[in-house]
Amino acid sequence: MAAQQNSDYELLTEHFGYPPVSLLDDIINTVNVLADRALDSVERLLLSIPPQSLGFSNKHASKDGTPSLPPDEAAKLEIEHGTHQLETLLNASIDKNFDLFELYTMRNILTVRPNDQPYMRLAHYEGLDFTSLEGPDRPTTESVTALRRRLHASQRLHTALESERARNDALLAKLRSVLGVVPGQVKAEEGQAQASDGSAFGFLRDKANLQAAGTDKPIATTTEFTLSQLQALRALSTSLRTLLPDLGPMDADTPMEESSSSSRTWRRERVEYVEGASRKYLETARGLELGDQGEVRDGEWQGEGRKITRSDVEGLEQVAALLGQKSSTTGEAPGNGEPMDQS
Repeated sequence: MAAQQNSDYELLTEHFGYPPVSLLDDIINTVNVLADRALDSVERLLLSIPPQSLGFSNKHASKDGTPSLPPDEAAKLEIEHGTHQLETLLNASIDKNFDLFELYTMRNILTVRPNDQPYMRLAHYEGLDFTSLEGPDRPTTESVTALRRRLHASQRLHTALESERARNDALLAKLRSVLGVVPGQVKAEEGQAQASDGSAFGFLRDKANLQAAGTDKPIATTTEFTLSQLQALRALSTSLRTLLPDLGPMDADTPMEESSSSSRTWRRERVEYVEGASRKYLETARGLELGDQGEVRDGEWQGEGRKITRSDVEGLEQVAALLGQKSSTTGEAPGNGEPMDQS
């Protein structure tokens, strides 16, 4: 029985284009809306009638001994209470009767007899030819799956191309803004000079004066070309001035600690930290002796040193003479030490 009802439901849904139960739901919702409007009209009508006409007056006192309310408030409370009871009864009656209406409609009106189902053909099934399904070119599960995969691949390719086009449009818009081209700007007529818009690379498209000058006036052409690039050169010079403090070399005589923190970039600080840590590790853990430039001093000859001048030799001779005088005054024997070569 359940399978038969499901088949009827599917057949009627395909025939109508919507589920049959939605028709009944629309009818019930319409009745509920009309009932709500009727209740609102009744309540407004009762509230518009004077309380004295409805039997509310100051002569009637409450029976339970509570203080009596004014006629207006008493009438309003009674009307609200009465309309609420009427709404409850009306909704209960609508639900009960329309449930019966829904059951009767689904069983006797919106249904198809089982004997008639095999002979029914819907309008959109007419004219279909199923003989081609028996040929060798009939669609199979594999062919449909392959077509679906091709469709998905083409959709992914279309999405990728659309995203690439959007990126290219954004890049072109940035390049046009650098050149000073406003979107939607009308092109100037041939031979008409465009107004300078203050862009740094505007001279790349402002070539009207240079083309009109020609080669017969080289001085004028050179001057116009120089003037057209002055604004771009000024902008580049300003940007280079802002980068100059970070790019300038540090003084070799100035210690690293005394350099200004504003001129030291984070790259320089990182290099200094890595070099200092590496030098400390090699000197403490490995026992190496490093020079000022990081070279290893292992006691062997490291190359030609500084040349000794005549003043250095004279200074050494004076030191040796002083040491000899000091040893003679202390009473040492002359044969204890080797004589100094004074050649």
